[in-house]
Amino acid sequence: MKLIWRSALASVVLVPLSVGRAHAVDLDFIQPQPTLNGDSSVFEAELLDATGVAEIRWDFGDGTVTEFSAADTTVEHTYAAPGHYSVVALAQDEGGFASSAFIHTVYTQPTNNSPRSSSKLILDPERELIVTANTDNGTVTLVDLSTLTKLDEIEVFSNPVALALAPDGKLWVVDSENYAIAIVDLDTRKTVEFFRLPYASQPAGIVFSPGGDAYITLTALGDVLKIDASSHEILTQRHVASFMRGITISGDGSDLWVTRFISQGDRGEVYRLESDSLDTIARYDLSEDTTTEDTDHSGRGLPNYLFSVAVTPDGTRAWIPSKKDNMARGLMRDGLPLTQDNAVRPLVSVLDLENDEELFDERIDLDDRNLPNQVTFSPLGDWAFVTVFGSNLVELRDAFDRSFVTALRADNLLGPEATLLAPDNQLIVLADLSRKVVVFDVGDLLSGVDQSTRVVAEVALVQNEKLSSQVLRGKQVFNNAEDKRMASEGYLSCSSCHFDGFEDGLVWDFFDRGEGFRNTTSLLGRRGTGHGRVHWSGNFDEVQDFENPIRVHQGGLGFLAPEDFETGTVSDPLGDAKAGLDPDLDALAAYVGSFDSIPRSPMRNADGTMTDSALRGEGIFLNLACDSCHAGEDFTNSAENVLYDVGTLTEFSGSRLGGELSGIDTPTLLGIWQTAPYLHDGSAATLLDVLTTSNVDGEHGDTLSLSDAELDDLVAYLEQLDQGLPVQDLTLPTESSMGGMGGMDGNPPEPASGGTENSGGATSSGGTHSSGGTDSSTGGNEPVVSTPASTDDGGCGCRVAGSSPAPNNRAYWWVLGVGCFSLYRRRLSRHSLIKS
Repeated sequence: MKLIWRSALASVVLVPLSVGRAHAVDLDFIQPQPTLNGDSSVFEAELLDATGVAEIRWDFGDGTVTEFSAADTTVEHTYAAPGHYSVVALAQDEGGFASSAFIHTVYTQPTNNSPRSSSKLILDPERELIVTANTDNGTVTLVDLSTLTKLDEIEVFSNPVALALAPDGKLWVVDSENYAIAIVDLDTRKTVEFFRLPYASQPAGIVFSPGGDAYITLTALGDVLKIDASSHEILTQRHVASFMRGITISGDGSDLWVTRFISQGDRGEVYRLESDSLDTIARYDLSEDTTTEDTDHSGRGLPNYLFSVAVTPDGTRAWIPSKKDNMARGLMRDGLPLTQDNAVRPLVSVLDLENDEELFDERIDLDDRNLPNQVTFSPLGDWAFVTVFGSNLVELRDAFDRSFVTALRADNLLGPEATLLAPDNQLIVLADLSRKVVVFDVGDLLSGVDQSTRVVAEVALVQNEKLSSQVLRGKQVFNNAEDKRMASEGYLSCSSCHFDGFEDGLVWDFFDRGEGFRNTTSLLGRRGTGHGRVHWSGNFDEVQDFENPIRVHQGGLGFLAPEDFETGTVSDPLGDAKAGLDPDLDALAAYVGSFDSIPRSPMRNADGTMTDSALRGEGIFLNLACDSCHAGEDFTNSAENVLYDVGTLTEFSGSRLGGELSGIDTPTLLGIWQTAPYLHDGSAATLLDVLTTSNVDGEHGDTLSLSDAELDDLVAYLEQLDQGLPVQDLTLPTESSMGGMGGMDGNPPEPASGGTENSGGATSSGGTHSSGGTDSSTGGNEPVVSTPASTDDGGCGCRVAGSSPAPNNRAYWWVLGVGCFSLYRRRLSRHSLIKS
């Protein structure tokens, strides 16, 4: 049999079939291009070498089938809806049959300009560059799109988390830790300028409008900024909700969609904002699913960790990757224990942007996956690439019916954070934990020839790794749900509840673990066991004790050999040490131990000092002797291994290691401005509740004697407790270029393979930042320092957003910096935060 095939986008050849006697009719077939929804699709075939009368019958894949006819070699058909349709042409003559089948695409019209989403991975089509943000290493890497080789690595600041190209072609790099924007000239390959954003605001995402304005989400403040791209002035600053993260702008620049990363209450939240005013137009409530049956492939849950928004090319739908936390399950909630299948599941929610509502019935449950975080659509919007961070893969889904097609995998593709589709049908994947980009040829997938994928390049991104080899290995272990030692079916890893070492804002029913209701705690600043024992009940004395829940509750094989785990009292969390028995378990502990800092509190003044209210609250804190337990530079006496009942234990507090729970370990107060709800069971929604409604008997300090004003001052002090570091001055990197072709010497360490693919906290309303980025209580902006640079205004070239250029006078800033540090020493020495 002869088959003529002319490939086109999104069309599949299935196996041609000849049936009958020695010779059957040949079928030449000309396949059409994808059809715009509403237009007629024209299918044309030619019958060759027929014996007698040859006839053809068409099955259009939507339930419409024609009769056999000699005249129907060219037919038209109009489909009722967009989709991928399996079209089958069947020819017959006296000699037998011949058939051919393909997938025909009917699509909706994309908008004139594509929607833009914030990402760590972007394409500069003019310069033919792939650009990545290397978060742990404080650099961005440039990769040549045509040769797929590393060109350069450019130093920015310490914590780049998002990238965007400005209208003038310069690269804006969002630095979360330093609440700054670094500006990179991609032609000279140097960081040439920067400006600061509101103090400690934790910027997370950035997009530019077609008109040129920049929009930035501020996680710590729950705000969205609109910034003039030329002057860097803040044009508008609007509070939306806590934990703002993902941001996407419509093709015409009129609408923004932003995600609330950590959910509170019974829903996840996505907001639609009007781009000019930043007013909220709509809120999409991703409701908690309490009705889906808990099975090994489905389950209930609250949408949480809403990473990003991906708008379809036609602008009518949006996909929201997240996780789904089963808050309805537990021995004290519904009588069922948490299992590895039904504790945390992956989720992609779908929004109807025309009617501003979630399409609940179109939710996608990704089976045996962990933490989907980004979606990339094909140009016609018919295919969707879903990046699955914790599973080290990218799923391809049919965007029309959301069905699973295949999974793209590669050796050492660890922690994929973002993808982009290049013009030549190449899928670029940022494998953040492998420190490289992996490039797949997906032409056959998109054209429908077959479902195979081919890796065409792997490009190392980081020349000088800043993490030690052990800490990097530990970070890979921490996030890897595909490792069978970590989880049996790929649902769970440490990052399921502690992404980037933080928390999920939820209270879990851990009665099946011998505990009780437990509020997830942040790992940040704790240095592993640097504060003392782990958990609210102090039931672990080393991070390696997580071997136990990994084995029991996550279904993992465990990292320790059975003979080691069963030796002596190693299996007891407070027994013989597990440290030193497995290098990957020790690496995990080293990574958790590397969390030695906490984010600065945005409740402070813009120069990093405490407000007057907080300073008054500090005196109240000392007068009440709160520092007798919340002591020292960590604001905890956890290392003393003493448990306290401060009146918060109830019948729902559970037990400890199978025995009586006599009290709770003293938690640190550092960083509690962002860790609501409070107490071991999450029963206090706010810090004020901790001091009042949760302390009715005064067992948690004599707070009942305080006036309302004194309570407000004490809360202000607690909200501003961080590590008390003076404002860090930023300077332009002196060595922007870090070399091109060298890359890394070898690959970073890789945990064991996870197996093969089966094909089948609120911000304070009385914050100190005005929309102009200035601080009303201090009358000015925080000081910044830059290297001497020639700029048009004769200054240093760096600005605080919304401010005039900082004085180009090193002595001035040095004196002010010493003054600020001296103030910190005097004030904090009373708490032994700084030793003389």
